[in-house]
Amino acid sequence: MTYWKDKVAVVTGASQGFGRALAQQLIQQGCHVVLAARDEQKLHATMTELDADGKLTHAVPTDVTNDDDVVNLFEEIQQKYGKLDALFNVAGTSARGLVCETSIDEFLCSYDLNVLSAVRCVQGARPLLEASRGHIVNMGSLASKSASKFIGPYAASKFALAGLNHQLRLEMAEAGIHVMLVCPGPIAREDAGTRYAQQTTDLPDSASQPGAGVKVKAIDPQTLAERVLAGCEKRQTEIVVPGKARLLFAISQLSGAWGDWVLRRFTSS
Repeated sequence: MTYWKDKVAVVTGASQGFGRALAQQLIQQGCHVVLAARDEQKLHATMTELDADGKLTHAVPTDVTNDDDVVNLFEEIQQKYGKLDALFNVAGTSARGLVCETSIDEFLCSYDLNVLSAVRCVQGARPLLEASRGHIVNMGSLASKSASKFIGPYAASKFALAGLNHQLRLEMAEAGIHVMLVCPGPIAREDAGTRYAQQTTDLPDSASQPGAGVKVKAIDPQTLAERVLAGCEKRQTEIVVPGKARLLFAISQLSGAWGDWVLRRFTSS
């Protein structure tokens, strides 16, 4: 019997990447998982791969930047399960580019997908999570705590998500809802090193690398998923991987200049 057996969780961005890995871990632990993502074909393929008989999964095609889609998502959860124990806000987007060469529309799109999507989902999930005294997990990044060069609107949106998470943690405490921010470095994926090729033609080669050249090892998504689920059980407020990054964050709080110097030491030029 695991903590997650017979619970109900929704994972956004579930059709690929870390969202898929997290959904897989939940299913393996006996959780009923609502898979949400924009690409309907990819979403149903993921559901078939992770849960061939469909006993523990339910797919709801959802664009988390669309108000009506999000309302429909939580209405379906209410109708099918009548409860919700955890919301995992994993859907998001990354980017490369110089701030002064990134359009306002690109900033708005990044903010909508990385921040406002979490707001929509939290607002939709809150009544169900109050009843279960459940979990809200927001997927941040090391860039939620420390910016670096050449990542376009990414740090701005992930910093905003960290602020949102802190506010939610305070606001939801009285209702007994656990709120956690996950701040990982680059997560291992098949297209690492090539996914930003079109965005980095005029930038240093290091900008196209995972973490925009910050010297950290790629994180195994399954290991991170296990850690996130364990963090929920312990009702942790935050997970940072690798843990040594906390030192950079602490130094940066004491002195911006010192923090910038440390960051440069651990970034490829």
